[in-house]
Amino acid sequence: MRKVGVVADTAASIPEDLIKEYGITMVPLITVFEDKSYRDGIDLKEASQLFDLVDKADKFPSSSAPPPVDYLNLYRKLAQDKVEGILSITISSGLSVCFDVATQAKEMAEKELPGVRVEVFDSKTTVGGFGMIVLAAARAAAEGKDLAQVIKATSEVKDKLSCIVLFDTLSFLAKSGRIGRANALMGNMLSIKPIAEIPPSIGTVEPVTRVRTRPKALKYLVEIAKRRSKPGDKMHFLVEHTVTSKEAEKLVKMLYQEFDCAEVLTCESQPVAALKIGPKSVVLTFYSD
Repeated sequence: MRKVGVVADTAASIPEDLIKEYGITMVPLITVFEDKSYRDGIDLKEASQLFDLVDKADKFPSSSAPPPVDYLNLYRKLAQDKVEGILSITISSGLSVCFDVATQAKEMAEKELPGVRVEVFDSKTTVGGFGMIVLAAARAAAEGKDLAQVIKATSEVKDKLSCIVLFDTLSFLAKSGRIGRANALMGNMLSIKPIAEIPPSIGTVEPVTRVRTRPKALKYLVEIAKRRSKPGDKMHFLVEHTVTSKEAEKLVKMLYQEFDCAEVLTCESQPVAALKIGPKSVVLTFYSD
């Protein structure tokens, strides 16, 4: 029996089969179109559905963190499963209020569930980087480790991973108010593709470069991984995309050709995450053993 339950919000990009395999509890983020709300994975299941709604909407939608009670209900459920501890991992506090909301729920749980220790962990990143951090926690929990050991395994992966984003356009990031220093990559030429990253040491979107054409941009992602690893390293990769699966497949093939891969995972971004990074984005997250 697991000693620790792992909770994460749906900004974490994780292949669905691994969510089920490791019993990760996901809290849906919310997209708001004027007077109607859509929960990730429930009301909106795919990024393509989100973009269809955006195309039809008169006003660009907003996103919302779940209320504290949504986290608390999941803490209650895990407590019923007899876990000793809960690690609630959130999207970067520099990009969302989820960390604050999960912490409020933790304070409620301390009064209501005195036999279960809840800790909230700020991933300081999002999408694939966030997902790999959550996977590290879930794998440690599946091995029967206690809460302190799970937090240690989670921190170790967080401290060495890179999360690089190839955007087709920065307009979605700008409209969402999360563009930050990546504003330096804004340009008018359609052929120029911006590349940014979300370093877990900083927790916000940071500019990397602009590349002419998407094929060159994909190669640049591979070059970044080469520069940040050593020959012989066993590499862990997660490739995600927003409605551009063929390009994601191309990148996966390039990774297998260039690296000694411990794993190469693939998935599509959840709707709220897709709303921030926009359509035709490709995200490469990686770390080495």
